[in-house]
Amino acid sequence: MALYEIRTLMTRRRVSLISYGDFPSDLAAILAARSLMRRGEALEVRRGEILVYRIGPAVEWNAVPLKAQRG
Repeated sequence: MALYEIRTLMTRRRVSLISYGDFPSDLAAILAARSLMRRGEALEVRRGEILVYRIGPAVEWNAVPLKAQRG
């Protein structure tokens, strides 16, 4: 058994759901994750730092610009 992180990602640059679970294999984690997926979302399954599976539209991650500090 290994601990997996399952992320469903909305295309509006935010994570809509992060869940964790112990699964006996990558395939078992992927099948469980696909049951959580909704239309229009991207899905990622990770085992530790390793990306095991990804499907769905591209999601862009942009940092929010910091406001200029007044001095």
